[in-house]
Amino acid sequence: MTDEDFFAAQFPGTAHQLQALRARDKEFDQICADYHEVFRELALAPQSASGTQARYLADLAESVSDLRNSIEVQLRAPDCTNE
Repeated sequence: MTDEDFFAAQFPGTAHQLQALRARDKEFDQICADYHEVFRELALAPQSASGTQARYLADLAESVSDLRNSIEVQLRAPDCTNE
């Protein structure tokens, strides 16, 4: 799955906005890269019952959620909706 395919699946209907915003905003581009990396790490993490592993997975899930919210806020920003 390409980076574009991943983001098209995660944020349907926003491919053009995402691409344009990532091209002009390096901080947003890094947020997107971090989201993709943490999402992949969470998806590939072994589902262990140990307390340490459970906490690690919870931290990853929280990070994914926070990064996703940051991306969604930027996509809803007035200067981005007219892209």
